[in-house]
Amino acid sequence: MNLDANGAANPNLSKNRQQRASKPRTSIFTDEEKKKLGKDGGGVPYTDDYEVSKLAWVQTPIYYEDCFELEQLGDPCGHRNSLYYDAVHCGYDGYGTASMMSTNALIRRSALDSVGGMQYGSFNEGALTGQRMISEGWDSAYFRKDWDGDVRDPDARFPLVVGMVPESVAATMKYRKRVAQGASEIMLQLPLTHGLMDDEWYKQYQKERTIHPPDKARPWPVVIMRWIIYFNEYWYPLSSIQWCLYAILVAYMLFVGSLVFYLNPDMVCYAYMPYIIMCGLINRAATRPVASMDSVAGAETCFSFAWANVAGFLSALFDRITCKKQSTKKRWGTQGAVKSRTSILQLPNVLMFFTLIFGVFYGLYVFFTRSYNTPWDVLPGIVLALYIIMSLLPVCRMTIQEYFGWSLETMQDRGHMSSAIVLAILAAWASLWKFVYVSDQGSIMF
Repeated sequence: MNLDANGAANPNLSKNRQQRASKPRTSIFTDEEKKKLGKDGGGVPYTDDYEVSKLAWVQTPIYYEDCFELEQLGDPCGHRNSLYYDAVHCGYDGYGTASMMSTNALIRRSALDSVGGMQYGSFNEGALTGQRMISEGWDSAYFRKDWDGDVRDPDARFPLVVGMVPESVAATMKYRKRVAQGASEIMLQLPLTHGLMDDEWYKQYQKERTIHPPDKARPWPVVIMRWIIYFNEYWYPLSSIQWCLYAILVAYMLFVGSLVFYLNPDMVCYAYMPYIIMCGLINRAATRPVASMDSVAGAETCFSFAWANVAGFLSALFDRITCKKQSTKKRWGTQGAVKSRTSILQLPNVLMFFTLIFGVFYGLYVFFTRSYNTPWDVLPGIVLALYIIMSLLPVCRMTIQEYFGWSLETMQDRGHMSSAIVLAILAAWASLWKFVYVSDQGSIMF
């Protein structure tokens, strides 16, 4: 805490930290609540008074121990998830809506009791419990000890909890599918259980210790942002469908040999390109705390985990349509299979990876045989396919290594030969294009 027992700023803090510590998080408080926090606007120590403190839990990031996969391979499976923990979740904290991750969380007992304890019946029992506490009027906070403390003191900043990454790509895929299914269950409002406790006991407990959740009223900007956060947290499996369709559409364009849409040059130059540049600048400004390579790894996982996310959504949708009820033992019994080193969820990535590679070669064949006069029909599909191939490469490489029992150090570009090969291919492609065009037209294109 940055405050002493009386709620005053610690004089030992730096000037900037004193100013930050002297300001409460007013964005989630009404005017009446601000008065209860003190007329001078200063912060107050933690209290169990519902009218003053609505904090239900504090969430910390999920860290992983350093390993070969993270340090040498560059986190191909995106375990660090820096875009979420270093940028997105910090924004959630500004509206008192930090998501509960089921681990690394400190929960207020009265807030947990107000919803009947942990909410089981979903694969995301933590997120479900947190969502129900938020709906009852509670707030949450996001705390990072690795960002809090004197920078000059090497012992002041450190991760609170450190875990281990999943042991294989198969385990990662199954974990992602399970999380996506849990999020979809919350989104689809399945008939989930409200805790596994004796209802008669809980009624008696409420009589002995009556719990009054805090007031649900919030300023309208906070209400709107909490709805946006809700959709961002639980609708993402549905949005993964677009990445699957994107890859399928690109493969279709390669084998057809033409675009499936009209390429309007004016629209591309004056609308699409400025839009792409603007989105890139806004995204970079919003994710300043995220390292560049972590941003790249996060973008790659859009394609590599899309099929697992869609599988989780379809599983939840099937349960919703059929009203299928599974026991807790049956639902959680699948966790033992996570230890397996193979998974059917890996197959779509591998199939799409090699399909696009074959499609690129076929697209080049079509280009040199009949489309060298109209390169705009083939080259966009080839470029898009190469982008998806490079996005799928890290996960597909690990999948092949694990399937054949190869070391993770194999199939690595230690000498940066890929750059030289790409340059050689581009030079050969340009020379061949010129030769074919001149042979057919009798003159140079440019």
